Amino acid sequence: MNISSLGNVPNITNQITTGAPQAGFRCDPSAAATSGSGTSQGSARLLHLDLSDRKGYREDYSIRDAAEGLWKKENFDFNIFDPTSIQRMQDRVRQGSYTMKPTDEELSAYLDTLRQNGLDGSVDWTGLTRELEAFKTTTPEELEDGLDYLASRYVAARDKLERNYTGEELTAQLAKLEEVYQAGKSGMIDGYTQALQDNLGLSDSDAQAVRDSFSTILAEKEETYRGALKQVHEAVEQTGPDSVWLKNHDAYIASQLRAANKAGQSEARYSVQDLAAAGQIAQSYRTEIFDASFCGRNEATLALGLSLADMKAETMISKGLVSENMAALLRNSRAQGHENALTALDQALAQRESHLAPGEPKGTFAPVDRSVFQGIYDATLNAFRQNGGDGAGAIRAGASYGQSITAQATARNPQALRWGISQEHYWKEFYKTPEERTPSRLDTQINNLLIQAGQPPRPQCSTYQKYVNSWQDFLTAIGGGVNIRA
Repeated sequence: MNISSLGNVPNITNQITTGAPQAGFRCDPSAAATSGSGTSQGSARLLHLDLSDRKGYREDYSIRDAAEGLWKKENFDFNIFDPTSIQRMQDRVRQGSYTMKPTDEELSAYLDTLRQNGLDGSVDWTGLTRELEAFKTTTPEELEDGLDYLASRYVAARDKLERNYTGEELTAQLAKLEEVYQAGKSGMIDGYTQALQDNLGLSDSDAQAVRDSFSTILAEKEETYRGALKQVHEAVEQTGPDSVWLKNHDAYIASQLRAANKAGQSEARYSVQDLAAAGQIAQSYRTEIFDASFCGRNEATLALGLSLADMKAETMISKGLVSENMAALLRNSRAQGHENALTALDQALAQRESHLAPGEPKGTFAPVDRSVFQGIYDATLNAFRQNGGDGAGAIRAGASYGQSITAQATARNPQALRWGISQEHYWKEFYKTPEERTPSRLDTQINNLLIQAGQPPRPQCSTYQKYVNSWQDFLTAIGGGVNIRA
């Protein structure tokens, strides 16, 4: 099972309305803080990318696609400072064509030109740079495809240069390629590693091991694609008149390299699947940390959210979906990841406490009570280990213990806005479906916005059921249930 399929699993922290017990809202107890959409800053998912400049990324790339791409570049690269570019666009509009797609007649004529003249051996440095820079924010589900794309584009471009240049000119061209490739490679590696370190709490040495693994994996893929060049060029020679220009279309050659061969077993400490799994867990942590930094979580809801993420991690470990090395990394960094979230909440509370509204007593935004977080987290994970991996049952155990320990927190800090009536309301509503309770203002506003956008309203289910749904979706994605009882 490829761990990247987990990218289709809804993230629970993007769905749960956590309610007023979050660290001290001045609003109706039924109001809630939710995390952003899949592409927002507060999202657990990393940014989805504009794939318009990637040739054959995650899809077939035909000869027609390659020709259309060249045609579009010649006819629709628009530059307001280039009179020829402006005139070309104006002429096309006057002809009644408002699309960036050639007609069959236009493409046929363009192909005739390509077959007659071919392509030169130069590399489109601007285009290649833009393509590789786009991988700075790579999602876990894009990771392996992204690595394949980077390595294949590099190998194809280098091969093109070596076939078309010699001497000092070749040396200069290869140096430029290395500069562009290293920048794109570093952008991906550093961006992904930093996301793991910031959210999972990786140590500097673990972060370096992740970077080293990326470098090893890319080097292995480069070697694999170099070994496939002869096969791909032989296939291109069989394309008849199109071989004249396809042999120097480096993006097309790269797409055929990806189709022809995949790297085998990696010697890296962490495999691509390991890194994708870590990225999935980091996404969940990221949402919790982000929302905590704006008082959108409290100790209880952080405990439930992070315990759900960690139960998923433990399940992947028990099913052998990650290596022993990655299992150790996830477990060893866990305490620091929790501390990152609690520190974000503590800082947000201190900020709110320093700006109390008139009439609010000192302690309205009391510092984080780590015993509440740890108590609920431990109750949830202990239940998970004892019940054979039943995530839903573990959440129930955590919620049950949460009612008791947050009542104790109320007694210790009666002035704290997030405890007392606010927290009692949260637990009271925890298992209720919207039909059983009055929708919050935020629920109503969100559903109205969804309807206006032509989307269905959010599913009507309890906070608890959203945890259950997330857990079941996760189990489906990894291929069924699991019993982790020793």
